[in-house]
This record gives sequence, C-alpha cells and structure tokens, in this order.
Amino acid sequence: MTYVEHLMFHRVIPASVLAVVAAGFAQSIWMIVYKPWSKTRNGAWAAKAAEVTGSAIGSSQMLLIYRLLAFLWCSAVAAIQFADKGFFVLKYYTVWNYYLMIIFFALATLYSFLDIQRQQAATSETSKAAKKPVNGLGYFVVTLFHINLTTVFIVDVLTWGLLWPMLKANPDPSRVEFFTNQLFNFTSYNQHGFNFVLMVGETFLNRIPFYPYLLGYVGMWTSFYGIWAFINFSSSGKWMYPFLDASQPWAPFAYLGLFAVHWVFFGFVILLLQIKYWILQYFQTSRQQLEVQMAKVK
Repeated sequence: MTYVEHLMFHRVIPASVLAVVAAGFAQSIWMIVYKPWSKTRNGAWAAKAAEVTGSAIGSSQMLLIYRLLAFLWCSAVAAIQFADKGFFVLKYYTVWNYYLMIIFFALATLYSFLDIQRQQAATSETSKAAKKPVNGLGYFVVTLFHINLTTVFIVDVLTWGLLWPMLKANPDPSRVEFFTNQLFNFTSYNQHGFNFVLMVGETFLNRIPFYPYLLGYVGMWTSFYGIWAFINFSSSGKWMYPFLDASQPWAPFAYLGLFAVHWVFFGFVILLLQIKYWILQYFQTSRQQLEVQMAKVK
C-alpha cells in the first residue's frame, strides 16, 4: 500500500496540512485582535452609520433598493438550487459563500432601512445619532462586505481557472459530462459569475470604508470551511474539491497556495476600491469644472 493509499484508506489528514491550516487560522486571529494597518484602535467600529447606508453616487434609498433586489434575486437562485439538489449542495465552498452573500444583503437591507427611518424622523437627536459609530449590526455589515468582496474573487477565479481545468482533465468521459452539467447551468452562472457583478455593484454604490485588518475574518471563514472539509472527508472518504485532497504529495503546497491566494485577491479588492475612488474623483472634478463654467456663462 502506497503512502497516498494509506492516507485515503485510513482517512488521515497529514500533519503538514493541519499545520498550514492552523497557521492560517492563527494569523487570522492575530489580525482581528491587533488590527494591523488600522488607523484607529476601534477599527471598523469607528465607521459611521451614514457611511454604511449612504451611497457614493446616489441616494440612500437607491442603495436600499439595490440591496433588497440583490437579496431577493440571490434568495430565489438559492431556493431553485436547493429544491433541485437538496442539502447536498451545502457541502460546497461556493454555496457557503453564496449563502453568506445572501446574509450580507439581508442585513445590509435591514440596516439601510432602519437608518433611513431614523433620518426621516428629522429631529436633532437622530441627526446626531447618524454621526455616531455603527452599532453591532452595522459592524457586522461592514465585516461581511469585506469577506464577500474578497471571496467572490476567490470563488470565481478558482472555479474557472483551477477547478474546471482539473475536472475536465478527468479520463472518464462520463465524469467530464457530469462536471460540465454541474458548472454550466443557471445557478452555477449566478454563483460563479453574477455574484461578482452584484458585489462590484454594491462596492461602487456604497460608502463603506476599507479596513485591511478585516482580511482576518476572510481567513477565519475559509479556515472554518477547511475544518469542515476535513470532517466531511473523515466521515465520507471523499474530498469536495480535487485541490483539497490532503493525501496527495503536493497537498501542503496546495494549501499554502490557497492561503496565499487570499492575500492576492485581497490585493485585488484594494485595487478595485482604488479604481472606484479614481472614477468618483474624476466625475466629481468634472462636475465641479462644469458648474464653474456654467456660472461664468450666467
């Protein structure tokens, strides 16, 4: 019996793989506790309610409607998938993240609605309250925004750039046909493509500040799935994704790569936000110049 066969037969997770996952989890905890690169000791708790519910290019009501429609759409997609495949889909990282995105849009919609209700009260007390830091719900919305914006990059790029090439390389044509049907359908397009569109739309509409230390929550979330994958393998003897197969000789490097990918895609998030700021600044400057020119004409 080879080493790989031994691991698969006894359903053993190599110590090297466990060490990588443990190191990633420990770093996530460190980032959450010590908040590196944070301008304030309070971190995301310093965010204002108006920043979480206000829109960078429109009204708070427009952002509320967007969040509500996104929640309803994603919920409908999840319901269609669940009705077709049942509880089995809950084993996949993609579905974990899609459900987390649904939770984000649900809570963001609720927080937007409550803040708009406070604003419509039109009293001096509520005006002051709008300038105060977020409450627990607001902090949760900010955190989920950072997690989801990062994981849509991870899910979509790894699905089409890594998972699909590995699956279609299977020597069994019937398995390739099965995998093709699983990935090329309505729900998959939503969970491996349109999810990115929805989060990018949210990004350009909202005014949520960026907090680098919240990458710790992204790492923790993925570590939880890694632990779940180990538990699922111990009970079923199967890996949900081929690149998570800890019995392979290259497994420690694969897990290290997945760990590093989180930093890479968090960098893409930073770039996306910077592009947003550049675009908004450009249009704001252009509008100010137009207003000056119009004033001269008058």
